[in-house]
Amino acid sequence: MSSNKQLVFGAVADDLTGGSELASMLVARGIRTRFTIGTATDSGADFDAHVIALKTRVVSADEAISQVLQAAETLLGRGVRQIFFKYCATFDSTADGNIGPCAEALMDRLGARYALFCPAFCETERTVYQGHMFGGPQLLAESPKRNDPLTPMTDSNLVRVLQRQSRRKAGLVNYKAVDAGAGAIRAACETLADQDISLVLVDTLHERHLASIAEAGVDMPLLTGNSSIAAHLPPIWLRNGLICATHSGTLPGVMGPGAVLVGSVAEQTLLQLEWFARTYPFITVDLERAFAGDDVVGEAIDFARKAICDNVPFAISTAQPHGSVERLQSRYGRYEAAAKAEDLLSRVATTITLELGVRRLVVAGGETSGAVISALGISEMTVGPYQGPGMARAVTSLPARLALMLKSGKLGKLDVFQTVLDEMQRDLAYTPASEWPPLKK
Repeated sequence: MSSNKQLVFGAVADDLTGGSELASMLVARGIRTRFTIGTATDSGADFDAHVIALKTRVVSADEAISQVLQAAETLLGRGVRQIFFKYCATFDSTADGNIGPCAEALMDRLGARYALFCPAFCETERTVYQGHMFGGPQLLAESPKRNDPLTPMTDSNLVRVLQRQSRRKAGLVNYKAVDAGAGAIRAACETLADQDISLVLVDTLHERHLASIAEAGVDMPLLTGNSSIAAHLPPIWLRNGLICATHSGTLPGVMGPGAVLVGSVAEQTLLQLEWFARTYPFITVDLERAFAGDDVVGEAIDFARKAICDNVPFAISTAQPHGSVERLQSRYGRYEAAAKAEDLLSRVATTITLELGVRRLVVAGGETSGAVISALGISEMTVGPYQGPGMARAVTSLPARLALMLKSGKLGKLDVFQTVLDEMQRDLAYTPASEWPPLKK
């Protein structure tokens, strides 16, 4: 295949778990998708799509913009026809960014008159109505996200959240226009743009709305949102002749010791960890003792070594109850506490994989995943097909083969850790999904 092949789609994700989920959705649709980590990479020739995962959600806005634009230049160097800026379905961000500032920087670079913002993930009941985000029946600000240790979401009105972060005016394409289809969405965007409103949030309540939004935005230079909208693009590409065919494939299974590393304090992850610990050994690394200088990493490594000798999977966590997290943040600082947890799990990860031979690894938490992958020096993965929210499997080399799943803290069934560690041992063959979400067999 010619090295000059144009990329149909290039994505920049603000964390690894979201980036790997996006790549897995494209793979499930039969799209040849490259998945890389960090900005220092070129774009391979034998792909239709390239997803670049960063760790920019809670860094300074200036640093986030710099990394996002650098990643975008990699994609533009391959003549990419559309860039997608991927962020969390719950619009995770700080008061200052980084969703708005990064999107605006991309708009400037691409000369985009306006950009759509579609964070909804209908499969998990994360929807937007009248500009307000819901998780099932709960408003975002009344959900567990209000207690997130790094990006507490205390305002459910995403137009308002986006406006606080941005220079441009933010507005809404409401449910009525979205429900009328792609033409009505495009017309509403043009009307808003005529009013100097260029950051355009879209109401989204159903999967068919995501399909209509994808149809409306397929030719825009910039799209932004959660991965779920991108899953509706491949059929449009095929219909419009932007790709010639979709492709089947196989993600190889990997044998060897299995481990789970948990940095997320999301309620769902804590429940998943509790479920796992009913059957398998589990240890919590005490952050308070770590700040005091105790060798908690050494203790965790000794624990891991015993579990490996006993031939059982194990879990190591830095997750603390909400009250403990608040105390740590008050004493040491919000970002300092998070950085300490990431550092501890990164050191554990390098030892258990490079020295103790762990070959199947699940990491829970977007920020934790980024820290662990960086510590392991991993810059590229082969991603398998989407199997459900929070279930993106991948394989990479250390140089020994390593099976990975980078799991969002909020997603996955209770038994996800056991299930994935077991499934990692088997090849995963797939054919392109014709329905979305994929029908469960």
